[in-house]
Amino acid sequence: MFCANKRKKMPSVNTAFLLGGFLYVNAISAQPVNTDVRLDYSLIDSVDIYSSQQICPDAGSSVCFSELTEKIYVNNGFLPIWDDTALRQGLYTKLSALHLSGLFSGANQRLSELKRLEARQDKRGFDILATDSYLALKAIEQNIENKPTILFRHQTVQPLHKDDISIFSTSYGYFELEQTRFLNQVYADLLLPSSTKTAIHLAESFNDLASHSYQPLKRGLIKQGQSIPDGHDLLDVLNTYGDIDIDDYLIVREQQTISNSGVVNQAIRRFQLRNGLEDDGILGPSTSRQIALPYQEVSRLIALNHYRSQLGATGDERPSIRVNIPDYRMQITHNQQVVFESKVIVGQTTRPTNLFSSSMNIMVVNPRWNVPETIKKKDVIPGMKASSDYLQQKNLTMIRSWRDRTEISPEMVEWSTVNPHTFPYEFMQRPGRGNALGNVKFLMPNDYSVYLHDTPTRSLFNKAKRNLSSGCVRVEKAAELAEYVLDYQQRPSWRNYQQLVSDRSTDTITLPRKLDVDVTYVTAWVDENNQLQLREDIYGYDRPIKRPVKLKYSTVKNYRQ
Repeated sequence: MFCANKRKKMPSVNTAFLLGGFLYVNAISAQPVNTDVRLDYSLIDSVDIYSSQQICPDAGSSVCFSELTEKIYVNNGFLPIWDDTALRQGLYTKLSALHLSGLFSGANQRLSELKRLEARQDKRGFDILATDSYLALKAIEQNIENKPTILFRHQTVQPLHKDDISIFSTSYGYFELEQTRFLNQVYADLLLPSSTKTAIHLAESFNDLASHSYQPLKRGLIKQGQSIPDGHDLLDVLNTYGDIDIDDYLIVREQQTISNSGVVNQAIRRFQLRNGLEDDGILGPSTSRQIALPYQEVSRLIALNHYRSQLGATGDERPSIRVNIPDYRMQITHNQQVVFESKVIVGQTTRPTNLFSSSMNIMVVNPRWNVPETIKKKDVIPGMKASSDYLQQKNLTMIRSWRDRTEISPEMVEWSTVNPHTFPYEFMQRPGRGNALGNVKFLMPNDYSVYLHDTPTRSLFNKAKRNLSSGCVRVEKAAELAEYVLDYQQRPSWRNYQQLVSDRSTDTITLPRKLDVDVTYVTAWVDENNQLQLREDIYGYDRPIKRPVKLKYSTVKNYRQ
């Protein structure tokens, strides 16, 4: 039993010890004594605690949550909390993830202090610091959840100041309640899924590797059969990733010149296929840059994207649609099962797809396409300036406004004098063959006019790199998605999707049963086969790029209904 300086009656105990009094009680029934019960924080003084200066610099003590920690032990009867090895490992894994992600200073220092205290014969100091570390982690994770833009803007989480500690302590007042509730929460937070443990362990492994020497190509391509400059350095990296058999690696490594052929070409293709690149065996700029990533940067990306992957719906209560922009794919999960997958096309770097959460509430079959403002300014009006038959070529109609759809003849406009930013009219495309939205679009509340839709341009899905749209998300299997959405509504009286498409009239269907939608940006993860997947950082959210995407595209707003 943890306690110090007695004040009130204590329950019967078996072999327990008192914090601060250093008294072991070896009795079936302890005699109650009136004492003043306090935690003795000097128990952690056997190790110098410097991490709090970074984690909570104005807390004024070696721990961040002294009052809340004390209340937890009072309500826990001063019993140890961290006897379970799985809990300790979960705490270590979370601290390691925070450190490797580069999001917060002090996590690695705290991890080192905990391990030194754990190695002591007297574990009481460790128990206290572990509880404080858990609370600090919760507060930091809450700050990330409240400001997820941090994960996409090369920023760090600010240290915990007095206001943060006070607000967190108040909002988590349930810690002052019964022992069971607190312990249940600790177990829920720290008994981590195997996928998380595998990912962070891999991040730790990459962080511990010595740096490689391979440098990305400055220009040109190395095609099959051509020699590879720095080929031995390239081989070393491919071997580290496991893309070349160890026996083949040892044999080829002895060659004076490494060429892009045989097992080397196969290894390059394997790397490309695993990382979402064009698996043509050609060593070009994209493949070369991905291979050249420093191991410590790979470690950071795995940990950083661990936090990104926590954002959004889980799919436990209702189907969850997750569009991963750099992977050019979408998935639907429901009840922990992947029930639908499709390739997608996302926004160009100059016209990015916004990051946000929402819920699909409307499906439109045989939709009319209302040309968005961006496309009007950047494509349609310049197109008309260049060619008077642009509207006819694109099957577009000019109308007075979205409310007044009176058609306006393009011949009434002097296009050479038009200012795209003040042009009063709008453009639309009627339903039918060649419509930019295909046969169906899926709507969800957001401020960006972003939605999912079909497309008549099917060949673009054959490309490996599919950041080709003006912001909306084109879905390869749009028909199958529509069928899934309609089936989920459980309305037997409704016509099926093919019947709706066949009648060629526009049908706007309000969905009584909504589906969660999260448009995300995850560039590193460990897949179901324990293979590391890396994706090109097309928007510069991992590392700064020459022409950074505007901040408005990474607000990560939640419009969920």
